[in-house]
Amino acid sequence: MLLSASAHVAPPFAGAVILATGAILLGCAATIDLSCRQHLGASPFTIYRYVRHSGSTTSLPKLARTYFRPFVPPRFLAAVIAAFLAMAALAHLAIGSANLSLALAVPACLLALLVWALLERAGGRRPLLPEETAFLLVPPEMGTCELRAADRSGRFRLAASAGHRPETILIIINESAGQWLPASDAPGTRLAERIRELSGHPADWLEPSNVVTNSACTEVSVPSLLTGVGTHESAEALHRMPFVFDLAKARGYRTALLMASTLEWSNLDRFFSTAAIDDLYAAETEGHPLVNDIGIDDAYPVEKLEAIIAETRGPLFAVLFLNALHVPFQAESRFPIPASLQDRRSRALSITETAHRRVFEALKRAGRYDDALILSIADHGERPDHAESARAAISRLENYSDWVLRTLFLVKPPRHLPEAMAEALRGNGARLIANVDIAPTLADLLGVALDDGLAYCGHSLFQPIPPDRVSVATSTNECRSWFGPAIALARGRERLTCDRFDFLRYESGAPPDPATDAPRRASLIAEALRTPIINQTIARIYRTHF
Repeated sequence: MLLSASAHVAPPFAGAVILATGAILLGCAATIDLSCRQHLGASPFTIYRYVRHSGSTTSLPKLARTYFRPFVPPRFLAAVIAAFLAMAALAHLAIGSANLSLALAVPACLLALLVWALLERAGGRRPLLPEETAFLLVPPEMGTCELRAADRSGRFRLAASAGHRPETILIIINESAGQWLPASDAPGTRLAERIRELSGHPADWLEPSNVVTNSACTEVSVPSLLTGVGTHESAEALHRMPFVFDLAKARGYRTALLMASTLEWSNLDRFFSTAAIDDLYAAETEGHPLVNDIGIDDAYPVEKLEAIIAETRGPLFAVLFLNALHVPFQAESRFPIPASLQDRRSRALSITETAHRRVFEALKRAGRYDDALILSIADHGERPDHAESARAAISRLENYSDWVLRTLFLVKPPRHLPEAMAEALRGNGARLIANVDIAPTLADLLGVALDDGLAYCGHSLFQPIPPDRVSVATSTNECRSWFGPAIALARGRERLTCDRFDFLRYESGAPPDPATDAPRRASLIAEALRTPIINQTIARIYRTHF
C-alpha cells in the first residue's frame, strides 16, 4: 500500500518521504509487536484488553516509557527499521513507479489475509479421550468480577491459649523467583543457598524440596497467599476471608505491607484498603520513579522496613514485596551492584541478595533475628533465559512448567518454637507444599480459628501435610481473565497441566509406566472436574484453542 501511494505521487521526493515514513512506522510497530509477543505471548492489541490499571497516579505515557526502555532495545528497533527501509527501497526499484496500482495492491493484501486465516484453521481440533469429554459438558464462561474492598470482620476468633508467639514475623515475597534461580555471581550456587548464607546462620533455615505456586500471575497469587483462599475458589470466598494482617493485628502486632511495585494495578489498592495494615508503602507512596515494570527500586521499601524494625518496640508483622526479578529485571539501584555483573537478571539477583542481607542485619541490630519467623518465598517462578525445551519460549503467564510452578521457599523458624511444631515442619520437608499454606500456617502459630463457615484449603506447615494432597494453580479465575488461560494440578511430583499449547499434559515425575500413569492421570482429571473454575477453564482452553 505504501509503494502504491508513493507511486501515485508525482514529485519523486514526496514519494520517497511517504515510503520512508511508512517504513519507519511499520518498523516501530513490528518491534513493539514482536517484543510483546516474546514476553507476553500475544500482540499489544490482544494484551491491552486484559490490562487493568486502577489508579491515576501513574500516567499512561509514564507507563509506556517504563516498559519501552527495557522491552524494546534501541539497537533492535534500529535494525528492524533499517530492514523495512531496505525492503521498501528494493521493492520500489524493482516494481517501478508506473507498474503498481491500488487495484492490484488491495486484492493482493486481502488474498494474503485469506490464505493466512485458512492456514490458521487447517490443523483442526485435537481429538478428546473419553475421560476428557466431560469438561465440555459445562458452560465455558465463568462469572467475572473485580478485586474490591470488603468487610471481613467477625470471620475468626482467638484461641484461649495460643502458645508461643514470636516477637517478629516477616514474609519476604520475591517476584518471579523460581526454585532453580542461581546466585548473582555463582551459577553453581542457587539463590536459596545464597540467601541462607547471607543470614549468617544457614543451618537455621529449612528449604522444602517440593513447593509449588498457586498462580503464575501476581495479582492472582498474592491475594491468595495473603488470605489463604485458593486461586480456584470463588471470588466470594476471597472477599470474605480475613487477611493475615487481620490475624496478626488481633494478637497485638504492628503490621506493615511494603511493596516495591504499585498497588494501582488490577484494583489491588482497593482490595487491601480494608486490611488491618498500620504501615502501607507502595511504589506510588513517595513518587519515586518506576525502574522495572511497574515497580520502583527495591532499595526504597527495604529502607522503609529497616526504619520500622529500628523504631518498633513491640511485636512486628511485616510483608516485604521485592520486584527486582520481574521481567525485564531491575538493572540499576541505590544498592551497589558489582561491575562484573553485566546481564540484567544477574544484576537483579544482586539487588535481591543485598535486600535480604540488609533486612537480616536490621533484625540482628534490633535483637529480633533469633526468635523471628522469617519466610522468603516467591509469588511464582519465571522462564529461564536459555533452555532447549520448546516450553521455555512460552510466556510465564500461561506456562506451568516446573520453572514457573516450583518456587523459592525458605523458612527460618523462631528459636523457641514448640518441639511438636518444629518436628512437623521438618517432617513436611519432602511433602508437597503450596503458597496457599502460608495463611493457615500463620493462623496456627497465632492461635486463630476461622468462623462463619470459612475454612482454609491449604495446610499449616506446623502440622503433618497429607501425602496425597492436591494443589491447584490457575492464571485466571473469577477476578482475572486472560486471552491464554492455564492451569496446573500437582500431587507429590505428579503434574497435570493444561494450556493452549498442551492440552491436559500429564507428567508422573518418574520414568513412564503405562500401567500406573493412565489411572493416576485419570484421577487428577477427576479432581479437576470436581473444581468448577478449573473445569470451566479447561473447557474454555479446548473450545478456544483446539
